[in-house]
Amino acid sequence: MASDNLVEQISRKLSALLALALVPDIAKKTSAEKVLLLARFGISNQEIADIVGTTKGTVEVLKSRAGKRRK
Repeated sequence: MASDNLVEQISRKLSALLALALVPDIAKKTSAEKVLLLARFGISNQEIADIVGTTKGTVEVLKSRAGKRRK
């Protein structure tokens, strides 16, 4: 159902924003750190970009670089 999907999306976004708010010294975190934290919650690249204040392309690059470092 569409309403179940909407509730799930809202729940993920709220969880992500709460996580950001509870991280000590979030203002001192880099954009890359914020992007990776939000990505863990399944937030879309566009939504992450809106929250962090950057572009979708930048989010994609930051996530890609982080993935390459893990390998």
